[in-house]
Amino acid sequence: MESQIEAARSIAGNGLNFSIPMNTNNRLVQPLGIFASWRLYVYGGGFALLWAMTLLSLYQGEHWLVDKNGVPVYTDFTNVFAAGLHARHGNTAMLYIPAESLRAQDALVGAGNSFHSTWPYPPTFFLILAPLAILPFVIAFLTWNVATLLAYIAIVYYIVRRPPAIALILASPFTLMNMVVGQMGFLTASLLGAAMLFLERRPGMAGIFIGCLTYKPQFGILLPLALVAFRQWRAFASAIVTTALLVGVSITAFGTGSWEAFPRELFAQASLNLSADPELINPLFSRRDYWVGLQTAYGLIRTLGGNAALAWLAQGITTCAAAITVWLVWRSPVRYSLKAATLSAAALLATPYAHAYDLVAIAIPVAFLVRDQIGNGLLRGEQTILLALFGVSLASNSADFLPLGPIVLIALLGLILYRVVYHDGPSAVGVVAELQEIKSLIVIR
Repeated sequence: MESQIEAARSIAGNGLNFSIPMNTNNRLVQPLGIFASWRLYVYGGGFALLWAMTLLSLYQGEHWLVDKNGVPVYTDFTNVFAAGLHARHGNTAMLYIPAESLRAQDALVGAGNSFHSTWPYPPTFFLILAPLAILPFVIAFLTWNVATLLAYIAIVYYIVRRPPAIALILASPFTLMNMVVGQMGFLTASLLGAAMLFLERRPGMAGIFIGCLTYKPQFGILLPLALVAFRQWRAFASAIVTTALLVGVSITAFGTGSWEAFPRELFAQASLNLSADPELINPLFSRRDYWVGLQTAYGLIRTLGGNAALAWLAQGITTCAAAITVWLVWRSPVRYSLKAATLSAAALLATPYAHAYDLVAIAIPVAFLVRDQIGNGLLRGEQTILLALFGVSLASNSADFLPLGPIVLIALLGLILYRVVYHDGPSAVGVVAELQEIKSLIVIR
C-alpha cells in the first residue's frame, strides 16, 4: 500500500498535487496520468490556440467586431455598448422602452440589424457601462472581454492555486462563446467565485461581491438561504448595504426614471423569454432553436415539446431540490470547499433563465471540488466523470438538439454530493444524519 501511495504522489507531483492521506480507505484512488501538469498545459494551450484561430477567422470573415466598412457586427455586446452610450448622456430611462432600445442599437449597426428589444438589467449596471462607453466600440469590446476574463482567471486560480487551472479555463468552450458575443459570463463567474472564496474568512468582503452580483439577480436566488444556514450575518448585512449603496449611487447619477421603468421591462423580458412563443421575439427563431438555447430545466422541457406549465413545474422541482440540498450541506460540518462547490453549482441550476455563455461559471464549483480533491484525495470514479463532463461541455456549444447544460450541472452536483456523503471523516456525518432524520420524518408522516 505504501508503494502505491508513493507512486500516486509521484504522479500528482507532476500535476495538480492531489494528496493521498496516510489513513486512506478503499475509495481513495491514484490520480490519472492525464492530470500531469505538462499534459494539462498541452490540452489547455491547444484549445486556447484553437479558440484564438476561431476568433481570427470570424474577424476576417466579418463576423466578429466590425465588418469591412468598420460598422460593428451585431452581438450581445452591441446592446451593452448602446446602453453605456445612453447612460453617458443621462438617458437611461429610454432604454427600458423597447422601440428606443432598438433605435439606440440600430444607430451602431444600421437600421433593422438589431433584435434585442428589451433591457432587463437594473440601473446599477450602468455604473460600469457608462465609463466603458467612453472608448471606441472595438476597444471597448476588447477591454470588456479581457478585463472580465482576467478577473475570472484570477478568481479560479486563487481557489485552486495551481497554474494548470489557467490553461483549463482558456480551454473551456464557454470561454470562447463569451469572447465571441461579449456577454457578462466572465463577470458573473468572477463575482460568484469571489463571494464563495471570501465568505469563510472575510464575510464582509464576500457580502460586497454578493451585492454586486445583483446586476443578474437570477443567479443569487440561493445565496441568502446559504448565508442563513451558515449564520453569516455579517455577509448578509454587507450584501444589503452594498446593494443599497449601488442603488443610491445609480439614482444620484441617472435619476429615478430608470428605476421606475426597470420592473416593467424585467417582467416583459420574462414574459417573452419564458412564456411567449419565440416567434413573437424574432420571426427568424423557431421554437426548438430558441428553447434549446436556454440551459435550464425549463429550457430542457420546452425543447422536448412540453408546454410552459410543465416546464415551470420541472423548474420548480429543480429549484426546490437545489434549495434543500444547499440548506442541508451548509447546515452540516462539511468542509467549506464542498459547501462552496454545492452552492455555486446549485445557483446555476436554480434559475430558469441561463444561456450557454452563463455556464462559464461552472468553473467555480469545479474549482472548489478540485480544491477539495487536492487536499483530501480522489474518490473512485471522480476523475472519469469529470473528464466526461468536460467532453459533454465541449459538445454543448454545438448541440442544436438538446440543452445539455442542466444535465451537466445535475451530474456535477451529484458528484459533489457523492464526495460529501461518502468521503470518510467528520465532514460527512452531519449531512448523513440530517438526511436520515428527514427520511424518518417522511416515514412517520
